[in-house]
Amino acid sequence: MDPLRKHAVYVLTLFDKKGSQLKHIRDTYCKKYSVSGNDRQRLTAMTNEAIRWRGRLDYWLTGLLNKPNRKIQSELKNLLRLGIYEVVMDEKIPNYAAVDAYVEIAKRSMGKGQGKLTNALLRKATDIHNTDQPKECASNKWYSFPGWLWEKWTIQFGKEKTIELANFYNSAPKIDIRRNDVELSHENLLSFCNDHDVEIQLRSDSDIFYKVMRNLSGLRNLIISGKISVQDRAAGMVVELLAPQQGETILDVCAAPGTKANYIEELMDGKGELYISDNNSDRLGKLESNFKNSVIDVKDASKDNFPLADAILIDAPCSGTGVIGKKPDIRWRRSMSDIHEFVEIQTSILNHMSQFLNPGGRIVYSTCSIEPEENWGVVDAFLKLNANFLIDKETNITQNSWFDERGAFAPFPSHSNTDGMFAVKLINRIE
Repeated sequence: MDPLRKHAVYVLTLFDKKGSQLKHIRDTYCKKYSVSGNDRQRLTAMTNEAIRWRGRLDYWLTGLLNKPNRKIQSELKNLLRLGIYEVVMDEKIPNYAAVDAYVEIAKRSMGKGQGKLTNALLRKATDIHNTDQPKECASNKWYSFPGWLWEKWTIQFGKEKTIELANFYNSAPKIDIRRNDVELSHENLLSFCNDHDVEIQLRSDSDIFYKVMRNLSGLRNLIISGKISVQDRAAGMVVELLAPQQGETILDVCAAPGTKANYIEELMDGKGELYISDNNSDRLGKLESNFKNSVIDVKDASKDNFPLADAILIDAPCSGTGVIGKKPDIRWRRSMSDIHEFVEIQTSILNHMSQFLNPGGRIVYSTCSIEPEENWGVVDAFLKLNANFLIDKETNITQNSWFDERGAFAPFPSHSNTDGMFAVKLINRIE
């Protein structure tokens, strides 16, 4: 019996039961059962793809059943999802090998009866063609998104743009890295990549951001040493919109896991004061800073006290619909009520933190959401109650197409080839 496929079934079943982040569930599982190295990479790929395509896999599974309304226990359903994925969508695996492997798992874990059912369904699945969308298949199921979110995006963006976004999110994501310009030169990075079979491509809009085309794991030593950081280009541009200056006092609240804070440190070059905080002590505890004038503290940005600052970065907690490409489970963990709850939190944080900004200072309010309720909805509500603040459209960012007509940094993922982000710079005009 293939233990890795069995691990994948168990991880997906835990995801169904707990509903928490897939990565957190997988990390905890791998630590408990000592899954590491190539096995862990393969497990990550298998579970991510099964979650990414869950809507389409369930459509196919329903069509294979003689009784479509039949309820199937979670463990068997996830086994069948994985099996159908490998048989229909994964061209690297011979069909007979995948069928035999999952039949054996079903027999040993759930009994001979479930093994026979698995065998029958997966053999039928070999006749499925993963080509054009069947007429009777709803678009949200074919593109594998929950109905409420598909309907919402269709209203916001239109059908064509929603399909474009879904295709982008469903494709294998490319990862960006940021080079620490002080610690590592461009030439030395290229030399390292050549020696370690890593392929990178310098982004056209930056001298320090690269897209990893192949073998991210080969960069592990540079990441551990702090010479490079894994950071999406759009996330980096949020820091560039803040434009940290040497000698300033800057607050980075909601900072975990800390990649934006690290970029701020690099731009400040040891001159000034940086206060890094988050209300999640576990996530904040993983953040390491080499910045000599930084303070890392557990604080709630909606109610705790902070020092007065020249600039504040509020990377607010959000629904995360801008990063579904890299975190496919988000689509299944969110609901419209979640978005409303995030709006309340975001509004509270922005209102509270504004009192800690020096006259003439700036706040960058940012999310990794593409939902208007969490973005302009929050900003507009704040501006109505705070007449001393205005939107600052001035920026040194050259990607004008990534800004909307009102001056917000809002790259659309499938157009920018980045994560979806939103960021607005607000100026306290009281001098």
